[in-house]
Amino acid sequence: MNDRSASGHLVAALLLFAISVLAAMLMVLTALVVWLSSLTGSFVLSAVIIGAFFALVALAIYRFSICEELRRIRTQIETVYEVAYAARSGYEWLVAKVVRLLRPREGQSSE
Repeated sequence: MNDRSASGHLVAALLLFAISVLAAMLMVLTALVVWLSSLTGSFVLSAVIIGAFFALVALAIYRFSICEELRRIRTQIETVYEVAYAARSGYEWLVAKVVRLLRPREGQSSE
């Protein structure tokens, strides 16, 4: 019972932490857009500039960090699929052989 309440408190604390971080990030981004709009004179232009910046950051993170890992995961998934396909094919082959071996016996015993 004590383990459940401890894990419940941990989940609640992590959830509140994540909400707080998200709120802080949104407030900083809002302040950045407002500041940049005071420099450029356009709220829309400042939002586009910041959006483009974060798109470039996301692209760089994907290209230099995630892309190779996704290729590895795709290769591992393909390997798992090939092994599962081979196992299924082997199972079907074995079942066909067993059925072929058992059918003549069933036919002989009924005659």
